[in-house]
Amino acid sequence: MRWPWTPRRSAHRLLLRRLGSGHAFVLTDGEPSDSQPPRLLRWGLMPDARPVAAGEAIALLEPNDYQILKVDTPQVPQDELKAAARWQVKELVDADMAELTLDVMHVGGDVERAQRQLFVVAARNRAIQALTEGAAGIHAEISIVDVWETALRNLLTRQARQDDLATRACAAIHIDATQSLLVVCSGDELYYTRRIEADPGLLARARGEQTETSPQDLPLGFEYQPGGSFDVAGSQESPLVVELQRSIDVWERSWPELPLARLYVVSAEHGPEVAALIQRELGQRTVALDPFAAFAPAAPPPEGERMQALQACLPLLGAALRAEGRQL
Repeated sequence: MRWPWTPRRSAHRLLLRRLGSGHAFVLTDGEPSDSQPPRLLRWGLMPDARPVAAGEAIALLEPNDYQILKVDTPQVPQDELKAAARWQVKELVDADMAELTLDVMHVGGDVERAQRQLFVVAARNRAIQALTEGAAGIHAEISIVDVWETALRNLLTRQARQDDLATRACAAIHIDATQSLLVVCSGDELYYTRRIEADPGLLARARGEQTETSPQDLPLGFEYQPGGSFDVAGSQESPLVVELQRSIDVWERSWPELPLARLYVVSAEHGPEVAALIQRELGQRTVALDPFAAFAPAAPPPEGERMQALQACLPLLGAALRAEGRQL
C-alpha cells in the first residue's frame, strides 16, 4: 500500500551512454508493452550532468568494455551457471577474472537442442564503476547495465513482430562509425552475434559516390553477374558485405531449420541506400529499420545536433525497449 504522503515513484525510464565527459540519453514514459509502445519524452546529447527525473535508469556499456562469448552450457543447476561459466571462459577473456563481472543467457532462449549453449558477457569492473559514477549527477542509481547486442535484439524483434516475422529468423546490422554489429534472432531470442570492422567506403558506395573504375582496370576473368543493371562503380566488393555473407553462411550451417527471412539495416544516415546496396550484392531481402517506429508517434526533436544525437542514441533506443524480466 502507498501512503498518500509518500512520494510516487516515477514510471519514466532513463537510458544513458557515456560519451567522453558527457552523455547520450533517452527518456521514455516507461516499459514497453504489447498493447502500447513507449513514448519518447526526451533524447539527445547531454554535455553536462544534469538531474533527470526517472524511476528506472539503465546504462549502456561501450563494446570495448566487455566481451560476449559463446560456450557450451555446463551441466549444473540454473543458479550455478555463472560460476561454472567463469571457469569455461577463463582462457578466452583478455583480462584477469577478478577484474570482470559476468552474466549469462541461453543461446536462443529455451530452445531445445542436443547441446545447448550460453552467451557469456564479461564486463570490466572498472568500466561499470566509471559508468555508474559518471551518471551519479544525472540519476541517483543505475538499476541495470545493458550491452549493445541485447539492445539491437530488442529493436530487431520488435520490428520482426510488426512485420509478421516473429517466428522466422531475422538479422539486423547496426552500422556505426567505429564498427558494425550483427545479430540474428528468432522468437524474441538472440541466437547469433558478431562484431564486424567498420567499412569506411560503404556509405559512399551506397550513394553512388565511389570513384569509377575504367573497364581496362577491371581484373582479368571479371564476369557480369545477372540480377540487375551493370554498375562499374559498384563492382568493388564491400568488406562489410563479404563479412555479412560469411556470417550468413555460418548461420545457415548452424541453424538449417531457421533460414534467414530478412536482414534489417540500422544506420543513422542513408539506411535505405545501404540496405539497397546490401540486397543487391547479397541477394538477401534487406530493408532499413526505422528505430522510432517502435515508439509512439510524434517523437520530440533531439537535444543537440540531430545527426550526432541519432548516432549516439541508436543503441539507447534499443535498450529502451527492454522488457522487465528479460535476461541481460
